[in-house]
Amino acid sequence: MRKEIGRKVMLSKNRVVLWALSACLVFGQALSGLAASAAGASPVPLPSAVGWEKWDYFNYAEATQKSLYFYDAEKCGPGITGGKIEWRGDCHLEDQMIPLKNTTLSKSFLEKYGSIIDPDGDGFIDVHGGYHDAGDHVRFGLPQAYAASTIGWSYYEFKDVYKELGEEEHIIDLIKLFTDTFLRASFLDKDGNMIAFCFQVGDGDQDHTYWGPPELYPKNLIATRPARFATAEKPGSDVCAGTAAALATSYMNFKDTEPEYAEKCLKYAKAMYKFAKTYRGMADSGGYYGSAYDDDELTWAAAWLYECTNDMSYINDIESATADGLYTGYLKKIVRDNNNNTWQNIWTHSWDAVWGGAFVKLAYLFPEHERFDYFARWNTEYMSGGVIKHEDPKDGTYIETSPTGYTMLNGWGSARYNTAMQLCALVYQKYNPERTDFGAWAKSQMDYIMGRNPMGYSYIVGYGHEKGLPFVLHPHHRAAHGSKTLNMDDPPQHRHILWGALAGGPDKNDYHLDVTTDYVYNEVAVDYNAAFVGAAAGLYKLYGKGQKPIPNFPPKEPSFDPYYCDIQLMQENKERTQVTLKLHNESSQPPHFEKGMMVRYFFNISELIQSGQSIDSVKFELSYDEQMSLQDNPVKASGPVKWDDAGTYYYEFDWSGSDIYGDRDYQFAIIEKQDANYQNYWDPTNDWSRQGAEKDEFKLTKYVPVYLDGKLVYGEEPPKLKPTPTPTKNPNATPANDANIKISYKCSEAKDIATTIRASIKIDNTGKSPINLSDIKVRYWMTSDNAQGTFVCEWAQIGEGNVKGTLNKIDNPVSNADTYCEISFSKEAGILAPGGTTNIIPFRIETGSSFTQTNDYSYNDDMATGLGDNTKISGYVNGALKYGTEPVKIKPSAPPGYKISGYINPGFDYSVDASDKLKAGFKVEILDSHKYAVTGSNGYFEITGVEANDDGYTLGISKLNYLARQNIITSLEADVEIGSEESPLAMWPGDMAKNGIQDNAINISDIIEISKVFNSTPQDTKYKEALDINLDNAINLKDVIIIAKYFNKVSSDYPV
Repeated sequence: MRKEIGRKVMLSKNRVVLWALSACLVFGQALSGLAASAAGASPVPLPSAVGWEKWDYFNYAEATQKSLYFYDAEKCGPGITGGKIEWRGDCHLEDQMIPLKNTTLSKSFLEKYGSIIDPDGDGFIDVHGGYHDAGDHVRFGLPQAYAASTIGWSYYEFKDVYKELGEEEHIIDLIKLFTDTFLRASFLDKDGNMIAFCFQVGDGDQDHTYWGPPELYPKNLIATRPARFATAEKPGSDVCAGTAAALATSYMNFKDTEPEYAEKCLKYAKAMYKFAKTYRGMADSGGYYGSAYDDDELTWAAAWLYECTNDMSYINDIESATADGLYTGYLKKIVRDNNNNTWQNIWTHSWDAVWGGAFVKLAYLFPEHERFDYFARWNTEYMSGGVIKHEDPKDGTYIETSPTGYTMLNGWGSARYNTAMQLCALVYQKYNPERTDFGAWAKSQMDYIMGRNPMGYSYIVGYGHEKGLPFVLHPHHRAAHGSKTLNMDDPPQHRHILWGALAGGPDKNDYHLDVTTDYVYNEVAVDYNAAFVGAAAGLYKLYGKGQKPIPNFPPKEPSFDPYYCDIQLMQENKERTQVTLKLHNESSQPPHFEKGMMVRYFFNISELIQSGQSIDSVKFELSYDEQMSLQDNPVKASGPVKWDDAGTYYYEFDWSGSDIYGDRDYQFAIIEKQDANYQNYWDPTNDWSRQGAEKDEFKLTKYVPVYLDGKLVYGEEPPKLKPTPTPTKNPNATPANDANIKISYKCSEAKDIATTIRASIKIDNTGKSPINLSDIKVRYWMTSDNAQGTFVCEWAQIGEGNVKGTLNKIDNPVSNADTYCEISFSKEAGILAPGGTTNIIPFRIETGSSFTQTNDYSYNDDMATGLGDNTKISGYVNGALKYGTEPVKIKPSAPPGYKISGYINPGFDYSVDASDKLKAGFKVEILDSHKYAVTGSNGYFEITGVEANDDGYTLGISKLNYLARQNIITSLEADVEIGSEESPLAMWPGDMAKNGIQDNAINISDIIEISKVFNSTPQDTKYKEALDINLDNAINLKDVIIIAKYFNKVSSDYPV
């Protein structure tokens, strides 16, 4: 078996390199300790679990039952949704129509056999079905054939066990999915001769760039998903022979119950075997599961076909020899002659070396054949590590086991090899019942795998779950992990239990690492579980009396709401509410895209109606649409739509037509237009969908209902309100409040010319509702005479520190008022109850130079002796005028804070026709805040209301397929412009999104993305506008030249 060992080691190294590169490139993860793992050495020695020797739960009925459910999780194609594993659904339906151009069939072959391969001539083939190989989504030939034949063998040998445990129908369903797929992928001519067999669908290198559920497989990978064929031109005798064996097992298993189906399996098995025997050569799997020779698979197939037909020619193919005894059959690969030369098998039954199973099969087909028996028996004795002694007492050749007696043949998936040894031992004992030591040794190995091992947990995922026992939690499996971010580490815990999966297993030191990223210790695969299915059944037959499978298995996962919406308040003031909605499709039972998702945002304008306004006073403003930024269909916004007669309306945001999974952000503002008096009456507190929204984080909301295909699936719609009777219009009434105040005034120092204004005010609540003093503003109107003033509160019952005053220039001055002093109150000033008063508040306005008071609008020296009414002082509650008469209407001021604005353009020359689209869509975000803006068609952006900050801000600037950059504003003490219209800030194109992710670098991977659609126009199916850099309706050398200008640039290369 030296060649077999060399073949395995060589393959393992190839897979380490390929998978490590994929993981490092896609996930950025350092797979430390990998080489040591593959070699079987523990990267980090750990102490044994305390008390592991006392593990005493060994239920072979449960192990047999659960071992089958792993294959339900591996199914590929239609008919999966609604099956035994609720988190798996239909996937790779496109395998029903793979373009002939995506196959390995040559032009000359198709010219000759096109009518057989593609009888309807539509250019597509249907080769769907089968099983995903491991935690990935390729259907590889050799492991599929091995798994199918080995599971078929297990059912054949232990059929009564599956029937007794209630799993016979289950295992038949699994076997038939294998054989149905093999039959579908086999093409015979009119004479029944095989001309082609599709042995593989998918490409390992491409597939391993995606870490996510198969139901969400990326469209770009589906479009190029290849199909590999074995033909006379390109043989695949190894995989064809293995498949012939699998089909032959189905004949033996179904000939008595479904004879017609069984005969079809036998017909194809014979044709497949003849095809493999005639056209020798190894299948090209694209660097995965390569085989060195086919003699073992041909032997395995011939043994089964002999049992099916009693045709000794199949046995002759195995051991034919010359008159001198020199083997000419398949045995010549391992043994020279049938005289004195012998052979000792130091490998076991596996995906690439089925000698072990073949000789166990031949040994019981020909019990008098001493050589067949020796090959089968010696192999198990060797694998026992000396627990089972060789018949020759001088023969001390045994494998070295782990310190606790576990047989570790190879560090990459040791448990699969161990369970294959068990299956061979158990089948051998079945036909040699006196060899009870074979079964006892197999039991000791399975008990180790079940949990009696130094790690202290089971290597069978989900085994002992109902009893709360520990088992491997992090198998290397995309669907069970359920990542939504293409990241092996996210989520940290698997979303689903991969029932019955046999994990890779421990190394030669009994060490195991239970992490998702380690596919040496923790891989799972169809070939891993294949022999485990039979070994568990065989042990149940020998030792399982009284054991029961788990009832009502598998358990239902906890139910949850897959569709919902979060809300975050971005900004809010007296004229607007701006929120971000985050729509979710978090389906996982099974995961799937949705095309008909929609939400409604409900708000109420009764306050506007009461002030004489209507819905026409409301406008909608889009701030950000993540769906559009992903170069998909923009969200369709419609409304406002009337909901009831009491002022309730809604906007509808519709994602229909787009594939939605995960979450999508949508930010917008509802803005009230000012009335003729420059007044706003917006009050969001009565808005149904605004409830619970907070500024600091997203909050789950039931008040933004979610609809799927027009049907409400989450949240609550508001009740339909009846309008309140409309009162007689009162000029002092506002929808924001029904407050009324009175302001009394005293001129504390009557001087025509002065350097200081001295006065006092008192505010009374003359209404019926309490008023927050912080909602009240008082304006004293004056002319500045070019003097600069400062407000000082001299005394206040509520505390001088709670009274503030600011002097403000009037943009549209009149003769006796070009300035006003606005007096306001802090939140700590408290509440002014109905009938309450602030008492007198004396204040002064210091100017430092002489000015005239007699031309000031609010000055009245007739009121120097006591408080009285001065209607030329105006008072406001929540911005609504409540007292006095204004000399002039003040235009609304800009939001407090500073403005960051500028112009951004692509960093290359472009046509006028493409200008608007190229300049639009750059997102400028103040990092660590919720403030951002998106450039319009002129490249301009503007962020207002930014607080002063001595430490400054960092701006993040991004756009799909452009290299993101950051700009640092060292301090903010005035408005800032970061790019002018004449000299805009340049953004470099070329950082292409791969599966929705940009890597902040322009490198060869970006060129590769362009190459996939090179020389395409909008008329071509492969054309993608997002990759048409200059938007000239052609992806060509011009686009490559633009990217080449910035090749090897990273974000930090942008000029400061």
